[in-house]
Amino acid sequence: MELTAQKLSEEQAKEISEWKYSGEYSIYNLPSWDKMVEENYSLTDAVRRERYIGYVNEEGQLVGFVNLLDEGDTVFFGIGINPNSCNKGVGKIITKLALVESEKRFPNKPVVLEVRTWNKRAVNCYKSQGFEIVETKQQETYIGLGEFYVMRYELK
Repeated sequence: MELTAQKLSEEQAKEISEWKYSGEYSIYNLPSWDKMVEENYSLTDAVRRERYIGYVNEEGQLVGFVNLLDEGDTVFFGIGINPNSCNKGVGKIITKLALVESEKRFPNKPVVLEVRTWNKRAVNCYKSQGFEIVETKQQETYIGLGEFYVMRYELK
């Protein structure tokens, strides 16, 4: 699968707000665009959206995005995959591409992410791309307390 990286547009950000995951993954569903604007989500702000990268397939469909946030000593990595593209290897491709982009933007900075411990699909994806679990922590979320792995990728 060939993916193209591009600056994430407002139209694509609105599309992301409509992605709906099922089952236990439904916790990743975003609120409506209007609610996101009201609550000042970074996807809704043109300046903060600059740190996002959208990935489109050969047909021009948005299959995923990443958020690369410089946090000083590290780069925080966030990712979202179109529900129709889950379990198809897209996450691995996007993660690999995003790590290359992170090295370009933030040379020599390790990349960190947080993922729910029960999300084995994502954990395995990240491990396959060189991330290692460095910490397990409890964290308050909008749906209550959750257990997360902190994973780290050291640039080679």
